Amino acid sequence: MSISLMERVLGDDWHKLPAVIQKHYQLIGEQQSCLEGTMEIAYPSYLYPLVWLIHMLGGLVLWRGAAVHAEVDKSADGEILQWRRTMTYADGKIDYFRSQMHYLDKHELIETIGFGFGLRLNVSVCNGDLLYRSSGHFWRCRSYRLNIPDWLLLGTATISEHAVSEDEFYLDFTIRHPLCGLTYYYRGNFRYC
Repeated sequence: MSISLMERVLGDDWHKLPAVIQKHYQLIGEQQSCLEGTMEIAYPSYLYPLVWLIHMLGGLVLWRGAAVHAEVDKSADGEILQWRRTMTYADGKIDYFRSQMHYLDKHELIETIGFGFGLRLNVSVCNGDLLYRSSGHFWRCRSYRLNIPDWLLLGTATISEHAVSEDEFYLDFTIRHPLCGLTYYYRGNFRYC
């Protein structure tokens, strides 16, 4: 019997997750799911050039805003989880953020964006919350791989998903730099489409 990417990454800890969060990741084969939510996206103005560059390489959401409508479409392609995030702003602007998650080891996966860039993530469950913590970025070109410490970019990313009800969960994606403090975040409540 096949298991989802997150079940494989978490092992026995998978069963510690609430059903609303398990449903978010329980995709196998070519299954798909959809989430809708309202998010706040923010970062300091002086970081716009760096956020813009990361966005041009396929990572992060560029435009800041409150009450941003988000739709997250996910699909499983073998052992790869594909993410397609679409943000729609009050003024009609639309922004996209796509990525793929791949198994690396127990409690560890990588999330890749465009042009060979990616992020290593440690994954755990704490008090029923799904927690991710970055452990470095990388750039890969064929067989060459360059490791990039989190502190050389925006800092260390932490992501938590917390069940709010049987149908809704709260997502908090925060990046903190050891010198600059809070450098980027997006957060909000999500429900299944």
